[in-house]
Amino acid sequence: MRPVLALLAGLGVIVLIVGVGTIIATLGALRGVDPKNFQPTPVYRAVVIALSVFGAFAGGFTASRVTLGRSFFTVFLLALTLFVSGIVPVLRNTADRPGEPRWYALSLALLSPLAVLAGGVFERRRSRGPDVPTGAS
Repeated sequence: MRPVLALLAGLGVIVLIVGVGTIIATLGALRGVDPKNFQPTPVYRAVVIALSVFGAFAGGFTASRVTLGRSFFTVFLLALTLFVSGIVPVLRNTADRPGEPRWYALSLALLSPLAVLAGGVFERRRSRGPDVPTGAS
């Protein structure tokens, strides 16, 4: 039961950070712009990628924290879920918006799972405590 809760907690953290952050970034980008004619700028895309990486890192950290003392499989499954959901549009060559660069979807599909794994590894190493060298001085 704990791995399922960890997976849901990790996904929840990702959705919360990325969703709220993207809404705030979009509202900021829409200031003075007609929403029907909105074209994402490179800065906007960079902000969304940064939010996605930060959210994925936090989600991996959370999933690893919930499953502390157990297998790393749940964190790996969370990363795999993000990878599959991100890579399918890239492989089908379908963009969310017309004119969206291919590198954008590909970078989201690759960076998010890596950030989940990094967050999980970071939590596991952090929870282990400092490495105390053993042996003679």
